Amino acid sequence: MMKKFLWLLIVLLWSGLCHTPVYATTTNDQYDAEADSLKNLVDNPEVADSVRLEALITLAWSIRSSEQELAKEYVMKALEIARDLDDQQYIGRSLTDLGLLYWRKGDFKQAYENMFKARQLFEDIEDDEGYARVLINLGVIFHGQGYYDNALEYYFEGLQMYEDRDDDSSQFTVLNNIGYLYQEQEQYDKAEEYHRRALNIAEKHEMEQSKAYSLNNLGIISQHNGNYKAAHRYFSEALNIRLEYNDIREIAITQKAIGNLYIEENKHDDALDILREAQAYFEQAQLERGKAQVARDLGSAYMAFGELDRAKDYFFKSIEIADEADIHSILAENYDLLSRLMHQQQQYKDAYEYQQKHISLKDSIYDEESRRRVMEMQLMYDRERQQDEIDLLQKNSQIQQLNLEKQRQSRNYLLLFMALILLLLVILYYRFIESRRTNKKLKTQKEEISRNNEKLKELNDSLIVEKKKVDRLNKQLQENEKNLIETNQTKDKFFSIISHDLRNPFASVLSFSRLLKRDIDHLSKEELKELASELDRSVLKINNLLENLLQWSRAQTGKIQYNPERFNIKDVIRDNVRLFEANTLEKNIDIFDRVHDGIQVWGDVNMTDTIVRNLLSNALKYTYPGGYIEIRSHKHPDMIEIAIADNGVGISEEDQDKLFRVDSLHSSYGTSEEKGSGLGLLLCKEFAQKQGGNIYINSKAGKGSVVSFTIPVEAPSDGE
Repeated sequence: MMKKFLWLLIVLLWSGLCHTPVYATTTNDQYDAEADSLKNLVDNPEVADSVRLEALITLAWSIRSSEQELAKEYVMKALEIARDLDDQQYIGRSLTDLGLLYWRKGDFKQAYENMFKARQLFEDIEDDEGYARVLINLGVIFHGQGYYDNALEYYFEGLQMYEDRDDDSSQFTVLNNIGYLYQEQEQYDKAEEYHRRALNIAEKHEMEQSKAYSLNNLGIISQHNGNYKAAHRYFSEALNIRLEYNDIREIAITQKAIGNLYIEENKHDDALDILREAQAYFEQAQLERGKAQVARDLGSAYMAFGELDRAKDYFFKSIEIADEADIHSILAENYDLLSRLMHQQQQYKDAYEYQQKHISLKDSIYDEESRRRVMEMQLMYDRERQQDEIDLLQKNSQIQQLNLEKQRQSRNYLLLFMALILLLLVILYYRFIESRRTNKKLKTQKEEISRNNEKLKELNDSLIVEKKKVDRLNKQLQENEKNLIETNQTKDKFFSIISHDLRNPFASVLSFSRLLKRDIDHLSKEELKELASELDRSVLKINNLLENLLQWSRAQTGKIQYNPERFNIKDVIRDNVRLFEANTLEKNIDIFDRVHDGIQVWGDVNMTDTIVRNLLSNALKYTYPGGYIEIRSHKHPDMIEIAIADNGVGISEEDQDKLFRVDSLHSSYGTSEEKGSGLGLLLCKEFAQKQGGNIYINSKAGKGSVVSFTIPVEAPSDGE
């Protein structure tokens, strides 16, 4: 994410400081026409040098990203012409542009040298505007290299100069750069302060495209602070502006940011849709880094939403793009993500191999970065040392001139004396240089040995960590194997019980069917009705048992979708009471519905309906004819408890221990010889816990039972 900020910063700085900002949209045809026109001016020998000079610098700016070497040639030619014309301002401007081009190529030394030459020149000719521009560019260079304190020093010095000149346009650029820097340091309060100041300037001067930069950055800060609503508002405003101006590259960047925000909000479809749009815009803009990043983000989105195979495809696509573009940081991120994905798929060997690739590439990037920073620090140190030596030589020269003036009459004597002194100084100087060179070499060797020792220690620590990971994985595999064996044994016993419960009603159906087949011509109408009634009850038992078995198996395999919503639980109770009206009339049982009206709960309506139906069916089954059933509700702080009480046969403590267990499935005959399977209660517990609640039973043999379950009042918060 920080690299994206830095890239925006570079583009904004280049356009805002090196050239006049352009806020209108330029089509590709217009761009090509303008480039061709500039090339004609550059190649036309009859064009005045002053016109060719401006054309060279403008043309170099226009091709700075696509043809860096050619852009550098144009700036070098502009510098040559400016020196021939002795135009100090254009010399300084050419040196500034040349420094930026070297920095874009990664040549910090040349960038640093050219910037300091430009700074000295603008200081000499007292060009405050050019001097301030160089300060900001030096800030960008140090910012890009990670020297934040140096960068802030240059930024604030340049900002003060622009404030003194009331140059709002340039202030906007510097304020954005300072905001970017604080974002990289995760100082979001300070970053927001400077981006808001920049936004105020953009709104004041109706700088719409600049306004979009500030809005986009404020959206990123709001996202980091957890204010997703504000982030959406800022991103939406920025995107509308960029769509209006058809700014392809910036549209893709904002859409990518919105996609990452949707991922954090766990909005699956929205994240995928906007990231695919960003991918199309990056393709149109031919930005390899953006294409690789958005492919990686699409993979992360699919991985977050559990679609691992599609995630893997996008990670491989991102790796392919990053490999071709030689973007090592994105390669390393993809290897790390693939390692996590393979681990989720329990492909531990592949996970380990990708993790090794990630670690190896990160180490390579770190080593390269370390070498680069050492060289840059040496360069800055040498620059400061050279300046100190120049100052010292200048002072010595002044002293010598004064001494010569005072000692003019004894010049010959003094010349001999000074020659001896000079010879001694030269000898001492060379001895000093040699001594320092030796000390420096010894220091470098010592540091190299120390670094190698650190690397060996880190490697050893890494091997220890990896060994612990392997041991932990082996232990986990052993535990999983043990759990699988126990689960299979339990399910074997469960299926044995289910097959036994299915056999009795099927035997009844078979017996009744054979009786009908054999004696149908000899049975009376009343006997046929009674036989049909018994056959219907047997088939109903089989249907109920198979329905519960199907629901339970789907719950175990995850095929039942949990679709929570707010609903009135009174409606579910009322519908089930009506469902069993025929049963209550048959057994002369009264049902008292004492559940309060208007109780809203959060859960799955179908699961809740299944729980109530099974519990009410059990209460009817085990209540004596002429008895009663009472349905009550009780509100807890965050739960609603529904209790179904009866004055039926009750359950002994010994049998209560067998309830809700897949390996026992306890059941007994009802008061009218109804037979159950025990699977209904198991299904009730599964659905109650699925919704965030639980199920409880309080019963005594011969005194009835109270079976209750709980269901949440509100949807769980994001943190739960």
